[in-house]
Amino acid sequence: MAERCDLMVHHGGHGSVMTALAAGTPAVIIPTITERERSARRVGAGEMVLPVEGADGEKRIDVSEFGAKVHRVLNEPRYRKSARRVALSMCQFGGAGEAADRIERLAAS
Repeated sequence: MAERCDLMVHHGGHGSVMTALAAGTPAVIIPTITERERSARRVGAGEMVLPVEGADGEKRIDVSEFGAKVHRVLNEPRYRKSARRVALSMCQFGGAGEAADRIERLAAS
């Protein structure tokens, strides 16, 4: 699914970040915890919208900021190019299958 999308909107968790990058799909990330914010800042193939805590204690995002960042990521080619560059780089290493094979070889030796 990620490979067929023009954009992924997600929370910045490791699995979501890696899925988007492996698919070469740029993202708008709405991090829900500090770890995810750190990941969102490092992606380089998308934008981040930080939630803010309202008077009632609930986290919210600025809808106009979100819309602007979605528009930017979809319309500026640099985001797609960056995401595809990362996907190609990841592909060169063989992915999860190659990692598992190397771990098994190491464990056997």
